[in-house]
Amino acid sequence: MRITLTILLVLAGFCTAGVYRDAGLGMYPFLKMDVGARVAALGGTGAVNGSELAVFSNPALLAGAESSVSAGYNQWYGSTVQNYLTAVSGMGSVVTGSLALRSVFTDGIEYRETPTSDPLDTFSASDLSVNGAVAVRLGRFDIGAGLKVIHEKIWLETSSGWAVDIGFNYHPHSSLVFAAAYLHSGPSVTMDETEYRLPRTWVFASRWNHDLPLGTVSVSGQVMRPLDNKTRAGAGLEYSPISMVSLRGGWKFNDNSGGLTAGAGITAKGWTLDYALVPGDYSLGTAHRFSLSRSL
Repeated sequence: MRITLTILLVLAGFCTAGVYRDAGLGMYPFLKMDVGARVAALGGTGAVNGSELAVFSNPALLAGAESSVSAGYNQWYGSTVQNYLTAVSGMGSVVTGSLALRSVFTDGIEYRETPTSDPLDTFSASDLSVNGAVAVRLGRFDIGAGLKVIHEKIWLETSSGWAVDIGFNYHPHSSLVFAAAYLHSGPSVTMDETEYRLPRTWVFASRWNHDLPLGTVSVSGQVMRPLDNKTRAGAGLEYSPISMVSLRGGWKFNDNSGGLTAGAGITAKGWTLDYALVPGDYSLGTAHRFSLSRSL
């Protein structure tokens, strides 16, 4: 009980915290994008709902995960597209590992030197990361660590770097989990002769599961505090009337890109197809996300 109360107090503190002094100075912002349709539909609560995609959001969540392969296509706002491929495998009775590849591409970015109706040119931006992570389950505790190598190209300029992730989960009860992760920590990188820090991010989250007379329900919450932006939060609700179908909804708090999220998932014969609908504010349009995974 004392550990649970301590975790709740830490979460409350981060919910009310302000912006870091290095706001706007973080490199590789794509690292903070949600990965996977299920996570997106549940308000971005990836630290407790990442499952087979935990290599991106909380490596400790890999502990006890089933062996699987996953692929996803995410249409982001505008012309931005995100794709990924992951593999998860058990490495003994208590250790689980994962390897992943992730890419983000944006085309048709307009270049201007003065305020004009027509751009001087257009260019593209691309990001690529290769990720690896391992996790171990020790009773009620899960511990995980990950490493990623990153490459970014914006028009004619390129930059490369690496970062580590650390995650920790605590299970006070079989239906309740608390998670904490420190993501994207690594040395500064250089782009166009300018040095930038990585978007180091603290994440705290929790998920509660409950059996109903007709199906099961889970409630999730997450607080994320990045180095280079304001504190954000998300909440998600997932209802599974039967084991094959899941209905999802969520909300993002203090996020200028949008609030409401929704989606669904279907599982059959070892295959799982997830979909998320993420409406954007300020004429950003609507993002559609698809994820497909196969249990091995």
